[in-house]
Amino acid sequence: MRIGIECGGTFTDLVVLDGNGAILATNKVFSTPSDPARAVVTALRELPAGLVDGAELLHGSTVATNALLERKGGPIGLLVTRGFRDVVFLQRQDRRTMYDLKYRKPEPLVGRRDIREVDERVDASGAVVRELDEDSVRAAVADLLERGVAAIAVSLLHSYAAPEHEQRVRALIAEIAPDLPVSTSSEVVREFREFERTTTTTVDAFIRGRVTEYIRNLQDAAGTLGIRSLQVMQSNGGIVPPAAVIARPVTMLLSGPAAGVSGAITAAGNAGFDGIVTMDMGGTSTDVAFVDGGRPTIATETSVDGLPVRVPLIDINTVGAGGGSIIAVDRGGLLTVGPESAGADPGPACYGRGGRRPTVTDANLVRGAIRAETKLAGRFALDRDAAVAALAPVAERLGSTVEAVAEEAVRLANVAMANAIRVVSVEQGHELDGTTLLAYGGAGPLHAAAVADELAMRRVLIPPHSGLTSAYGLLTAGFRREFSRTWLIADAAGAGAADLHTVMAEMAKEAEEELAGQGVEAQGADRLWAADLRYAGQGFELPVPFDPAALDPAALIADFHAAHARRFGHSDPGRTVQIVALRLTVEDRRPDLPLPHVIPSSEESGETPFIEDGRRTTARYARRDGLAPGAAVDGPAVIEDTGSTVAVPSGWRARVDAHTNLLLERA
Repeated sequence: MRIGIECGGTFTDLVVLDGNGAILATNKVFSTPSDPARAVVTALRELPAGLVDGAELLHGSTVATNALLERKGGPIGLLVTRGFRDVVFLQRQDRRTMYDLKYRKPEPLVGRRDIREVDERVDASGAVVRELDEDSVRAAVADLLERGVAAIAVSLLHSYAAPEHEQRVRALIAEIAPDLPVSTSSEVVREFREFERTTTTTVDAFIRGRVTEYIRNLQDAAGTLGIRSLQVMQSNGGIVPPAAVIARPVTMLLSGPAAGVSGAITAAGNAGFDGIVTMDMGGTSTDVAFVDGGRPTIATETSVDGLPVRVPLIDINTVGAGGGSIIAVDRGGLLTVGPESAGADPGPACYGRGGRRPTVTDANLVRGAIRAETKLAGRFALDRDAAVAALAPVAERLGSTVEAVAEEAVRLANVAMANAIRVVSVEQGHELDGTTLLAYGGAGPLHAAAVADELAMRRVLIPPHSGLTSAYGLLTAGFRREFSRTWLIADAAGAGAADLHTVMAEMAKEAEEELAGQGVEAQGADRLWAADLRYAGQGFELPVPFDPAALDPAALIADFHAAHARRFGHSDPGRTVQIVALRLTVEDRRPDLPLPHVIPSSEESGETPFIEDGRRTTARYARRDGLAPGAAVDGPAVIEDTGSTVAVPSGWRARVDAHTNLLLERA
């Protein structure tokens, strides 16, 4: 048996599958942000006897993201090449908010007083300009230990080209403080760009203690319950053993959202769609991604709390619009939704857990998109009167009605999600015409059709058990690890295939050694190669896949011109093309599982009060497990599932396909 558990900001979801892919049990409990492992243990302990013992546990969590966003990692020190102490403070010339007169650059994770310089120098080619002064390293480490640092990040100039100095620094630290965690830039991200490489290394060191403690506590608790093995989801959509995450915690930053994309891809494939936009709306935020040909877009860098993090990850755009997003009035008297969230504790006012501020969930309850009779996750009652009471002060301040405020707040959330989808699709050269919006998460199906309307999309797919798609995605994911190395070639046309193969052989050897050291069996895994290319003078690159068995620099350049034209609408075949880096992906994809069906078991249906376009009306109400394949429901309608609710607006029709997916289409 296999168990998938995904910890979100509000709920922790669990799915148990047998060896044939059939669902044996599901569970949903409130997350415990102060101690995330407690919710996991609670969800496991509530399972029927016999399902846990001997099972494999696959896990995705936001623990790394939260540690960074909340700045709750350990105090760290940073070792740099002499003269480069201020790299993390100088940052770049760009501004995230161009017209903010009070703009301040993101605060680094390490204070200047905890940065020490060491005597050494390597040039961009990897040649040693100044040998490492080991005494300067010992003195710097001693100073940092006196200051009480919990981990040390090491980022020496041009160590991507020659990591030997960083490796020696690690060894010296181990001699002085054997138990002190160390993150070196040549192991975390072996690529050029000093600021991004250094910042990513400090992120790895900063969250290392929190992630390591969490994973080890989870291993201990799972072992006590009889779990046979534990695998952890990374930001790139692949699962790895705990040792791999402990070695590079930064790879776990977007673990939870990546699991959802994995599950969505499986659901779309079973339904016959390979071009989709995924929309995972939970209690705290909404995560969206573009998938073409059954594979998500993999980015090489993201930004978390304003800090660049350069690791391979599914290109997911997150917006602070979730079911728990706070509805408020700003200083200018305008209605706002998010990014602040009520989270799991206290949660929306209607949850009856002490929340007093109105949220998107409260607004949906007031407008009838969520029925007052609904029990959250099948067991938690909702309080409509509490939702009305929470929205009343906002309505009074705006001189409006509670119902009007509820409807407008939901519309603002929908617009925010639509804009997030444009960022990962239209702004990257992908057409939405003919693309399917696949919605999941506790709140995704509730907003999906309205978001599709904003984007002029005509089709929405809601998979079975959509509230548990992220947990299910953990069970469909395979092993995946990426390795990269900066290798600057000023003119790709002059690059020799033999030179490329030499560097590739070195990378492959290092990858095998690292995987073996982490206990990863990757003999039968696929090896996928790509090169980062750019036009001479550009400050950004595009990854271009290639077949190592038929490596031809001229073909690589032609593929780059085509990729540039797809992404930006133009190319320049007469311009010099440069190679910047090589990338190796080792992946072992799991066989596709048949998506579990919804078994028709309920005939409950009727009508329910509903507010749409400022009018009070009635909507058809039905249970999803009361709709057999072929059944159709015209909007306005509310279709309830165990872990989510589907809203079907006027002008839309929902029908059940042969796989018991709900397919929403414009009527």
